[in-house]
Amino acid sequence: MKPFLIKDFKILLRDRSELVALLLMPFIIMGILGTALSGVMEGDTSSIEIELAVVENDVPEEGITAFQTQLENRGLPPESEAELAEASTAVHPVGLLHEMLESPELADMVHVETMNQEEAEAALQEGDLDAVLTFPEQFTEDTLNAMLLNEGSGGDMELLVSDQSSINTTILEDLITGFTNNLNTESAIAAAGGEQAAASSAPIEVGGTETVSQNEPVGAMQYYTVGMAVMFVLYVAGTIAAKAFVEKQQQVYNRIILSGANPWKYLAGKMISTGLIAFAQLTILFMLSALVFQTFEMTSFSFWTGMLAISAVLAACVGCLGGLLTSLSIRTESDTISSIFTGVLVTLFAFAGGSFFPLDGMPDFITAFGSWTPNGAAMNAYLRWMQGFGWTELAWPFTQIGIVSLAAAILSFLLFPKRRSVSS
Repeated sequence: MKPFLIKDFKILLRDRSELVALLLMPFIIMGILGTALSGVMEGDTSSIEIELAVVENDVPEEGITAFQTQLENRGLPPESEAELAEASTAVHPVGLLHEMLESPELADMVHVETMNQEEAEAALQEGDLDAVLTFPEQFTEDTLNAMLLNEGSGGDMELLVSDQSSINTTILEDLITGFTNNLNTESAIAAAGGEQAAASSAPIEVGGTETVSQNEPVGAMQYYTVGMAVMFVLYVAGTIAAKAFVEKQQQVYNRIILSGANPWKYLAGKMISTGLIAFAQLTILFMLSALVFQTFEMTSFSFWTGMLAISAVLAACVGCLGGLLTSLSIRTESDTISSIFTGVLVTLFAFAGGSFFPLDGMPDFITAFGSWTPNGAAMNAYLRWMQGFGWTELAWPFTQIGIVSLAAAILSFLLFPKRRSVSS
């Protein structure tokens, strides 16, 4: 088997175009993306300015008064009526939304101005505004009825935007959607908790966020170093399979079998060489990123132990995938499958696995599929390790990669032809 390994390494080292594709290309892309998107991913919003006009066709005070008048006509116990009346003053939605938009966190990013409908639409048409948020008549009353009395469907805000595809529109839509979702959640919990919870004079706090990472959040350069590394390592499997097909076409494979070598040894050699090349590629890319971009600390032995362990598990999986592609290429006597893998499937896996951008907000089926791709599972493991999580947090990603590896290895040996064939 050793001669097979040496042969594959020599063939790859002589192919400069493949070396450029496997090492230089991902290094260049990780540098470009990490530098260009560092501000966005690390929370720099200084360059974002959203001009928003608020049109209030609803008068919140009148809505609150109308709601409280309803309470008086319901014959509720005095204590319940007083509590609901107090809650309507404290949690009316228009006021809460204004507080959110004018909070210190958003004040520099979102500029809010109150206008009437005609002025706002004219400014939107002239391009002076990014969006117009309109509260219709009786919005406050309808929303309080839904929130505190669980009656009606609530009020509907209207958001008009100047450019549906702009980043400002996306940010604003996310803010409004997050506000309404949070408000609906609080209302549901209040309704489930009874009138006492619904009448609380302060907004209901639903859980919280606790930072468990021991290190700083992952930066853009770190993210794209990992993203490009786990993407381009998949190309190793396709490259080795393509070269195996060339060997088959040039009768190299048949001569190896005629020499008395076990066919499975040839396949095992392909899998091992693919894994070793993949591990070398990952190690070189991470080391180069650490040296050139200062992405990682070079002096932390425990950190690099984890990174190398994850790389070894991923490389083993790539080796099994390389074996599967090799089996299919030799069995079908065609390099179509390896070409489809490198030309289509790698890009699909990279997208679903989060190599191009974080998958927060993506549909569940995409994130679920991506977590079972070798690159997606490995990326989860790398990011967890870089955030300071322990070995126990790597158990599930390792299990996912192991299952994929085992399946690919079994299929490789089942599909690999046991006898030599004549190639035209």
